[in-house]
Amino acid sequence: MPSYLLTGAGGQLGQCFQAAATQFPQHQLICATQEEADLNRPETLEKIYVATPFEGILNCAAYTQVDKAETEKDKATAINEEGVANLIDFALPRQLKIIHFSTDFVFDGHQKSPYKETVTPNPLNSYGQSKAKGEQLLIQAKLPSVIIRTSWLFSPYGSNFVKSILFKAKRGEELKVVSDQYGTPTAGLDLAQAVLSILDHPALFEAPIYHIAQGPPTSWYGFAQQIVALSGSKAALRPILSEDYPTAARRPHYAALDTQRIQKNVSLSLRNWEDALADCLQLIQANDGL
Repeated sequence: MPSYLLTGAGGQLGQCFQAAATQFPQHQLICATQEEADLNRPETLEKIYVATPFEGILNCAAYTQVDKAETEKDKATAINEEGVANLIDFALPRQLKIIHFSTDFVFDGHQKSPYKETVTPNPLNSYGQSKAKGEQLLIQAKLPSVIIRTSWLFSPYGSNFVKSILFKAKRGEELKVVSDQYGTPTAGLDLAQAVLSILDHPALFEAPIYHIAQGPPTSWYGFAQQIVALSGSKAALRPILSEDYPTAARRPHYAALDTQRIQKNVSLSLRNWEDALADCLQLIQANDGL
């Protein structure tokens, strides 16, 4: 049975993989939290490998606090860049496969059409810069690897935009949401299921980067409208511009991801994010009462 070490198992995406793994008994996931598999302490990886050898790594470990990264650049770099370098050093002599997850934030948002994998990254903020540097290290490494970029991740787990909107709506707050930033929302459970379904596909490692995201592109305001409507909330929702909602980190105004490469290479297709959102909301409301 093929086995993969799942790093960052306690994070949002890591929890999605754990939930989805029951549908794919052909793969063994060795789930490790950041403390159990610390990319900055390679001896923790060695300990797990000796106890339970694995043939690949699903790297969900990441620093994802976009605004905090502006003042915590060293922490973002330590995990998103140096951590990837350590992972490569560990995997290289063993020729382990690496599937690494990245972000739409590696782009500057100046395009008016979805970004293809071939576009050169030009991140606007420290988080995006750290992720782009990690990507480059992996692309240059001489081992079987693939980078999967995704965007606007949401799920029943951890902290994310969907849960934030639901929480504020329940408290009766007026929801002011940015309407001039566009992207492709992606359900973490759908992403995890998609990746697990193609782990054995012979073409998976033939390209260095794939985009996996759900269409169609929308704004944060459009995303919030669907959340409010599908949840049955009566919360007041008002669109605002980015300039009216200043943040420490600059955001790309358009960062939708083009997914044609993975659709063509491994015949992978994802449902739209609206349908995935409806299922996600049911799980959140059942588990969290939001």
